[in-house]
Amino acid sequence: MSVMSRHHGKSSVKIYQITDTHLAETADESDANLEKLLDIVNQDTEDNVLLLTGDLVNAAVPSAYNRIKLYLERRENISHCYALAGNHDDRECMKACFKNSKIKLTHSATVHSIPFHFVDTSHKPLGASLDLGAGRVSHKELAVLKKAVRKSPSLIVSHHPILDVSDKWFKKIGIENQAQIVRCFKSKRTIISGHAHHYFDIKAGNIHQLVGISSSYGFKHESEIPQRTRIVGMTIYDANWSNGDLTVSHVDNFCLHN
Repeated sequence: MSVMSRHHGKSSVKIYQITDTHLAETADESDANLEKLLDIVNQDTEDNVLLLTGDLVNAAVPSAYNRIKLYLERRENISHCYALAGNHDDRECMKACFKNSKIKLTHSATVHSIPFHFVDTSHKPLGASLDLGAGRVSHKELAVLKKAVRKSPSLIVSHHPILDVSDKWFKKIGIENQAQIVRCFKSKRTIISGHAHHYFDIKAGNIHQLVGISSSYGFKHESEIPQRTRIVGMTIYDANWSNGDLTVSHVDNFCLHN
């Protein structure tokens, strides 16, 4: 069956999410992981979508972003690629390095009738109640989000999860103005996020929150302090649009280490 089909008002697209790649200033194992995953995405010759959902680098320097750009340019079958900044990223550096490449930084996009809206959570918190790694959605970004969710039933994409997906230490690196963002969703929406280095599928109120695994290292969320795991890879979804209803379903967590 085709990944993307149009029949009687229906359309669908497969989404590959690669997140929290954490590339260093010079190439290391994280680069190797990313290239392995991109090879798999590139082998899918259907017209799919690749989401790079933030924390693309540990060192927010041009050399790291330029390597990502190079890796994507080498994969000719990847045509729809969208990136977001995370708390480790420098969005302006990303924009400069990805300019005129196949990696797009944008507020919105539509691929085969599936509308996407991208929320920048990479702004630093204004207060001191959260830890390093937390984020914030700016007033301007919040206004754009409110308009977007009124306009169409978009699939929302962010770096930080909008819902609380874990407690203990992880709540201290969430979104400062989380409550404001949650109130934007007056009707049901699906949100795909990164940041947690672990897969989550949570529903609360009008929000269906999906969180993908990291390509660099995992986290044990049941621990009292951050502890890493070897669960790394990418997360795959199907988005289906039918007669005004957008649904997103989890297909697989493709793990590099079994």
